[in-house]
Amino acid sequence: MAFAVRSTSSISMAKSFAKSSNARLSVVSRASEQEPATPAPSTSESAPQKVVSTSAPEEVVSTSGYTKPTPPPAPFAATLGDVMNFGGAAPEITNGRLAMVGFVAALGAELSSGESVLRQIGDEPTLINITFLLFIAASLIPMFQNKKAEAFGPFTPDAELLNGRAAMIGFAALLAFEATNGAAMF
Repeated sequence: MAFAVRSTSSISMAKSFAKSSNARLSVVSRASEQEPATPAPSTSESAPQKVVSTSAPEEVVSTSGYTKPTPPPAPFAATLGDVMNFGGAAPEITNGRLAMVGFVAALGAELSSGESVLRQIGDEPTLINITFLLFIAASLIPMFQNKKAEAFGPFTPDAELLNGRAAMIGFAALLAFEATNGAAMF
């Protein structure tokens, strides 16, 4: 830890020296790997010392010459209401992921079997519901732990939101098309 100790008496002496010699002088002493700076003996001319921290932001600046570490912030425990509120990220991310899975699965099953989406759901509701529950749990667990989404190559959080929105529109359009025509799209 490094500290810059500035004494107002040292600064006033440096200013008077700079005035007398027409030179600019900066008085900063650094203590590296030494014991914490102790305050100078108090005299009638000297003012209290101030300690300016040049290290991590976790430290509190003290006028006594010693720094006290700040306790870490209490972890924020997210509740279901915090995560699933209207302005929260969970509803859009979760629905987007489910729409991406549902759209690709429905389109693939339609192409291979020729059955509509509603018939596919009716044929195998248990497997579809288990898949959806697993995706919901996998989406919500990191949000309860307050983890931020990180980019992984071309897979960025913004790209996921955009693809999720497109999948929601595509899945809704697929359902609307099949409902109006009464048959599978492909």
